[in-house]
Amino acid sequence: MPENYTFRDLLRKRDEDLDRIGRASYRNIDKTGVFYHVITKSARGDNVFLAKGAGDYRHDLLCRLCEERGIILVFSTTMPSHSHDVLLTPDWETLCGVYKILNTNVSKFIRKQNPDKYPAGERILRRHPVYIAVRDMVYLCILGKYIFDNPEYLRKESRFIPHDCFWMFQKSHFSSAYDETLYKKLFGLEPRQLYDLYSSSSMPQIRQFAVEKYGSWPASQTRSLFYRE
Repeated sequence: MPENYTFRDLLRKRDEDLDRIGRASYRNIDKTGVFYHVITKSARGDNVFLAKGAGDYRHDLLCRLCEERGIILVFSTTMPSHSHDVLLTPDWETLCGVYKILNTNVSKFIRKQNPDKYPAGERILRRHPVYIAVRDMVYLCILGKYIFDNPEYLRKESRFIPHDCFWMFQKSHFSSAYDETLYKKLFGLEPRQLYDLYSSSSMPQIRQFAVEKYGSWPASQTRSLFYRE
């Protein structure tokens, strides 16, 4: 068990900045989450992130936007046709605003790299990302492994990965939008230990590990970290 943290202990924003909870009104998204898995896909399944520099541009801009708004990046991987990000956010409205700015500018960047393929008016990214609230530590641990494994086929074939955050875990050299101390607080593991765990274990082994290590958390601790009430 970790120390008795609440989500407010993990955030970088003051309590008085947390009064906009749930005010956004976008479809049926659960806006009471603290951790979100955000998936952004290309409009037609094209490998849009293979445009030169697109992966690094996207990650650098995402880091800057998150740092400015008190959002912490936990995991982030950009594949040729889509991206996965896990973020710790002060409120959903702020997170949604980040992705509006991010995807608009990333689309402009990709269009500039490939003006013939993506002329003006041609949608590059889907209009709305997918927002999934993460609700417990078992799922968060398994989700990290899923995102770690996402580009595995590219690694095996020595193919280009637009961006993969896990080199930072291996090297212990994090961009400022990440909080290197967060992983010990949450997982009870240093970033390098988490990297070693994901790289040496299969998904069934990670699932078993997560259930054994985090499955006994009391409901009160889970709610204090993963629910905004």
